[in-house]
Amino acid sequence: MSVADLPEPAGPPSPSAAPAAPVAADAAAWLPAARPLAGEALTAWERLARVRSAGERRAALLALLLTPDSARERQAWTEELAGVSTAVLLHTQVQLLPPAARLPVLERLLNMAGDSALAERQALLVSARRVMCADGRVRPADRLRWLLMRHRLAAQAPLHRGGLRESSDLAGLPLAMRLAVARFTAYLARLVPLPALPDGEAVVGAAGAAWYRSVVATLWGTAPDPPPCQPPDVDALGRALLTLRELAWLRRPLLARTWVDAALPGWRGTPDADARLPGAEALRIACDLLDTPVPPTLARLFTEPPVALTGRGA
Repeated sequence: MSVADLPEPAGPPSPSAAPAAPVAADAAAWLPAARPLAGEALTAWERLARVRSAGERRAALLALLLTPDSARERQAWTEELAGVSTAVLLHTQVQLLPPAARLPVLERLLNMAGDSALAERQALLVSARRVMCADGRVRPADRLRWLLMRHRLAAQAPLHRGGLRESSDLAGLPLAMRLAVARFTAYLARLVPLPALPDGEAVVGAAGAAWYRSVVATLWGTAPDPPPCQPPDVDALGRALLTLRELAWLRRPLLARTWVDAALPGWRGTPDADARLPGAEALRIACDLLDTPVPPTLARLFTEPPVALTGRGA
């Protein structure tokens, strides 16, 4: 399966807007960290972490992909899980998780599924595609989660840590690499720092356009004609991601920090943590796709499930 297996979301980008405000000197002073899981949410995570059968794992993972209030996706989920007696219970457990914990839990469950047989992983991807496409709308966030699933369920190659001769800045990247960064950034601009529309439709708003310009400016500097913010189609997104995976390992964390630093002004003016979450999730998935650590400022927006289980919940 390729990125083109999901249909292209509809909707044109909006015109660009004013530049973003200067980055805050210390985001930790105003960006509160997410609280650890507790109470029902912690019990729910422990129940999900104990899932071992392929059917139960599929039920939990697909529940995390459901679009809220989408009756067609829920119906597809029900049909995909026919015969799994605990499916409804696992869906209930997923609903108990706070929004900031859903992506970290999805990552943990994908890690568990990554050890399963190839046929099981392929079947999981087929089921996920059916559920996400059931309502005829594939949102930008859906495609990023699809890419995350394919990345985490693939056979993992050993990480190359880079050498001392690799350049450690973003200046002077080849034009092809800069264009790939610009295209992938334009795709993320539909969600980062804040979605233009509440339901995450495929539109770049004023905040996203300003974020895009801030990122691209770090690569183009004073060079003329930086590329405009034009989100790529499905094929161009796939090509951009393949090119980005050729980026030197020491430069990948710098690109991640550039993305996050440019998003901070938009997040600072948005006290609602749930409003910040779609953009934060998009950037966290982008870091995962590039096999680079999540910057600490971005990590503060998420609730990480504990590694050790306490013995509660069954």
